[in-house]
Amino acid sequence: MGDTVTLPLRLLPDLRPRVWGGSRLRDALRPELAAEPIGEAWVAWDGCRVANGPEAGRTLAEVVADDPVGVLGPDGAAASDGRFPVLVKILDTAAWLSLQVHPDDAMAARLEGPGAVGKTESWYVLAADPGAELILGLVPGMTDAGALAAIRDGTLHEHARRVGVHPGDVVLVRAGTLHSIGPGILLYELQQSSDLTYRVSDWGRPATEGRRLHLEQSVASLLPRATTVPRATRLEPDDRLTAIACEKFVGDLVAVRSEPAALDTAGRSFHVVTVVEGSVVVACAGGSEAVGLFESVIVPAAAGGYAIRPAGASARAVVARVP
Repeated sequence: MGDTVTLPLRLLPDLRPRVWGGSRLRDALRPELAAEPIGEAWVAWDGCRVANGPEAGRTLAEVVADDPVGVLGPDGAAASDGRFPVLVKILDTAAWLSLQVHPDDAMAARLEGPGAVGKTESWYVLAADPGAELILGLVPGMTDAGALAAIRDGTLHEHARRVGVHPGDVVLVRAGTLHSIGPGILLYELQQSSDLTYRVSDWGRPATEGRRLHLEQSVASLLPRATTVPRATRLEPDDRLTAIACEKFVGDLVAVRSEPAALDTAGRSFHVVTVVEGSVVVACAGGSEAVGLFESVIVPAAAGGYAIRPAGASARAVVARVP
């Protein structure tokens, strides 16, 4: 510990029960758990524990604190603000998430205090039942004043814009955009390192201490004209494409079958490799690590060039980094 880390760091997923959760994450990652609905697997964040090598048992935050530039790279360290710069999740929905909005960085600091950061997020849809929907913004014609009044009187859901969604769709949801995810969807989420969520409506579910509404914060954070649309992607075997890109993070889709995918951190930013189909082996000069479905490895910036190869017939992964 204290030496520059060049081994891929496999992280232990952190499973989160949610009232809207399904069974796919539990079945894939922790089948021994009781039949509790698991909505989220946090597969790369500060609190994840390392599963392999000399750093095994430590949190990602502890490893980064020993060598911020070696692990994060200069670009990652500049974006870190004292925390790992991104949060990667897998979501499995059996019911609608709350109707919600996230603040931007400035509004987060104003509402929550210094050090709080906002939340822009992105989704890559892995599976979707026929007829599955997202909410992305408000219907055309809704005025700013009308939107803010509807938050306070509990009717904003009547003006929400519903959009059909399909496997392979990618969505960038900027801070300030009203949104929700409907039932029957499995997706990869890449976001700022924040879990700051303001609930506008929870579809009549009973309020609890952990699931309160945040009406005044929602009024302050909502950009009533903000919207977005799903963008279809098509990933062929042994293909790679940048599907997610904004000023906060970048996500590359990688498919491997007959040829390993060669990637390089160039010493600038960590890479988070998350397997979304099959399983892979991630290999670099510092060593190699097998990575299963819905697991992530951190390739430290100092590792440089590395390869992703399928452990079976084929596999898909998302590789996250800072721009």
